[in-house]
Amino acid sequence: MTNKVSKEFLQEHFRKHDSITLYRQDGTTVTFTKQYNIIMHGGYSKFTFKDYDELMEFYRKRHLCLKPVISV
Repeated sequence: MTNKVSKEFLQEHFRKHDSITLYRQDGTTVTFTKQYNIIMHGGYSKFTFKDYDELMEFYRKRHLCLKPVISV
């Protein structure tokens, strides 16, 4: 039995759920999950990070701060 998975089916499924499990012909499972990217843009630049740790590494490397700084 073969079923074709369409783009519309996947879009609708992932709109409602975070993962989907498909089965190969030999019965083994393959699971796909949603993953988000962190995107920082501004100042004519755009950076994409795979996870929070990569974002924090970027902040530390460039000596950025999450707290506002007032210079007089």
